[in-house]
Amino acid sequence: MRLDPGRLPSARSGARSRPVPALVQRIHAAAWLGWQIESNWAAPLTFSVYTLIRPIGTALILGGMFWAVGAAARRPGLFAAFYVANAVHEYVARALVGMGWVIVEEREEYETLKLVYTSPVGMRTYLLGRATVKFALASITAALVLLLGWFLFRVRWDWGGVAWVPLGAAFALVLVATLFLGFLVAGFALVMPRIAMSVNEGVAIALYLLCGVIFPIDLMPHGLRELALVLPFTYGYEAIRRFLLGHGASAILGRLGDPELLGLLALTTIVASTVAYRGYTALENRARREGKLDQTTMF
Repeated sequence: MRLDPGRLPSARSGARSRPVPALVQRIHAAAWLGWQIESNWAAPLTFSVYTLIRPIGTALILGGMFWAVGAAARRPGLFAAFYVANAVHEYVARALVGMGWVIVEEREEYETLKLVYTSPVGMRTYLLGRATVKFALASITAALVLLLGWFLFRVRWDWGGVAWVPLGAAFALVLVATLFLGFLVAGFALVMPRIAMSVNEGVAIALYLLCGVIFPIDLMPHGLRELALVLPFTYGYEAIRRFLLGHGASAILGRLGDPELLGLLALTTIVASTVAYRGYTALENRARREGKLDQTTMF
């Protein structure tokens, strides 16, 4: 990948042109570099096709599953609930898990992790900047999935009946939980060898199954159900369904009123974010102490 030094975001020139906080400049620089890494591996047309084909394939698979069992479904409206949650889950798949992949790529493939760590941008700011690009790509994917559902699978809702304020609050809390838990995944990647790749994929699959994305948490056995109820995404997906579609997917969570549902979402988000950020700090310190920032473990 060839970078033109003249196009690099300059904190010095930005400071002369407008009073932008230094943190914002560092995040902008990290996001710019992240976009170069995310998009520079292929021609623009190839990159666009790759970015769009995955959500289209996911939507078609979900539609095919519903078509196969739709005639026997006792609650046909659940398909819309699962479809919407699957679209929103793209933020978890791209951003949360993607932050773990940033560590693997920088350390194992590019061998630049130690340089990033000692740069003026800093590791946390660099991860935050890289995450903004992944959030942007996830937004495109989620919008495309919802559009495809609207026109192809008739996954629709009454625009006049949408509870916009609680829907926006629920969506914002899901993004906050995604960001902070992404730091925790990145922290584990710092201290783990190349098996971190398997951990990243395992986290994506586990959250996909545990948080009620494609089936209600009511169907889970005891133990897994209780685990699902401490995850903020479980409440977040249910809240987004309820405030967008007018109904949820879980009978257990359906017993909660709107304030209780949002309250539990906020509580689990705060607790998870606090634990995740402190956990990342401890894991980063361990990686620095044990000299794992620049070690490569891939063949």
